[in-house]
Amino acid sequence: MRVRPRRWVQFAGVLAANPWFIYLGTRTIYQGRAKGVCFPGLNCYACPLALMSCPIGSLQHSLALASPQKGARASGEIIAQAARQGTTNAYAALLYVVGAIGLVGVLSGRLLCGWICPFGLLQDLLFKLPTPKLTLPPWTRFGKYLALAVLALLLPHITGVSWYSRLCPAGTLEGALPLKVLPPKSPLPPAGWFFWLKIGILVFFLVLMVLSKRPFCRTACALGASLALLTPFSFYRMDVAEELCNSCGRCREVCPVDIDIFDNPNSPECVRCLECKAACPKGAVTSGFRTGLRGRGAESPARGVT
Repeated sequence: MRVRPRRWVQFAGVLAANPWFIYLGTRTIYQGRAKGVCFPGLNCYACPLALMSCPIGSLQHSLALASPQKGARASGEIIAQAARQGTTNAYAALLYVVGAIGLVGVLSGRLLCGWICPFGLLQDLLFKLPTPKLTLPPWTRFGKYLALAVLALLLPHITGVSWYSRLCPAGTLEGALPLKVLPPKSPLPPAGWFFWLKIGILVFFLVLMVLSKRPFCRTACALGASLALLTPFSFYRMDVAEELCNSCGRCREVCPVDIDIFDNPNSPECVRCLECKAACPKGAVTSGFRTGLRGRGAESPARGVT
């Protein structure tokens, strides 16, 4: 079976995010300068092979450091001064992370979700397993915005704990499980009930990935939610030439997030995988940066562009 170019790019994305194979011999997690760089996809920074950090993990960490809970625990002038300095550094890190996510979102929307995200690749592959399939209700897409607002933003700042990372199935699969199988030199805490809760969440989503298209991306990914908010305004645009489109439904058949691209070419749900563009028998779907659309329909601006 021929592997399509996008699939090769997705595999390359997995390798780019997790090249630290030295861990297998040293059992030492990488903590160098690259760890301060946000990988533009959902990839757990606790993964023993990870070289960079997760944007959502970094976002929560910055908010947790700036949490009132951290300051409330400080006592004494020296400790209080250190706490204030830590808060200043946390806000600086927060600005960097928000800027990094914002830059990716403004430039390309959710394009990297469709092309390099390791967890997105896993969902694409699992859905190919021959089983009965189900369609997620449209309202479930709001779950990822709730996860972003509550688990990734509000609770970490209030409690000083990175709740989204602690519950994230990507973190369990890429970080918690590999570290249990191949533990680092530093001893790990014993597995308690919370570890098994994480396993339960992971199993739930793995089963759902087999049955439906990209369920985690669509319902619970905080990074996807943050990029989705910027997708309608991104420089990278999708367009459908209405005079060519005959609503055959082929685009929805191949869409990994189960949308009709002709309804809203720049939908926040679209991961810019371009499967619809390749599958369209009429060549009605075009894509490109705002000033450089190619192909049919290029003479008219993309929807949403004024």
